[in-house]
Amino acid sequence: MPLAGGMFVIVFRYQAPLETVDSLKEAHYAHPGGVFGRGLARIAGPLEPRTGGVVLAEGTRAEIEAAVASDPFVTSGAATAEILSFRPVYTSDAQDAAALVGRCGR
Repeated sequence: MPLAGGMFVIVFRYQAPLETVDSLKEAHYAHPGGVFGRGLARIAGPLEPRTGGVVLAEGTRAEIEAAVASDPFVTSGAATAEILSFRPVYTSDAQDAAALVGRCGR
């Protein structure tokens, strides 16, 4: 099935202490205008070591840019965000992807 928009990797890089980042985490996930609230995020998680996070998102560039610009991590200055567009050419099946998330989850 063709994508309605495109696929993007969003790399958040923390600019504030982890205590500040942690205090904004709930708002980051719950913000209705953000990548999670708009249903654009497909998979996400923190970097190791915890210096930021990565979101794989699907949508138009305009949707992704608007969502990132309004994200509480970004608006507070706690993180910067880089948006990278890519063209997927391979994926494992959904069951394998779900198993991978389960194995990697903490």
